Amino acid sequence: MAKSPTAMDRAVRIELLRARAALERESLAQDIAAASRSVRPGSLLKRWLPSLAKGNVSRLMWQGFTLARRYPFVSSTLSALIMGRGKRAGLFKLAGGALLGWQAFKAWRGSKLEAGAHADRDA
Repeated sequence: MAKSPTAMDRAVRIELLRARAALERESLAQDIAAASRSVRPGSLLKRWLPSLAKGNVSRLMWQGFTLARRYPFVSSTLSALIMGRGKRAGLFKLAGGALLGWQAFKAWRGSKLEAGAHADRDA
């Protein structure tokens, strides 16, 4: 016995709604996975400090230096925070000195390599 056209339309409509709900659930699951990937520390670092994430620490430090020269209030505030009393102040000083020394060494090594390349090219 055949179903009536209204019963058939109703069954088709129900199946379409079920398919739509399945698609929406899948889309929601993908959006949740994408959101969880976007809040990982590495992803946040890449979004907020892209030059640091790419390894351009010296460029970032140079931008900080120019900012501090342009706005002395920034450098005085940072120095007050770093030179504060407590156990962390010594660690901040040590870490800052080590970072500054490393960047100076990299700049010196880069200038030596450039000078060598220019000397080889001129010869």
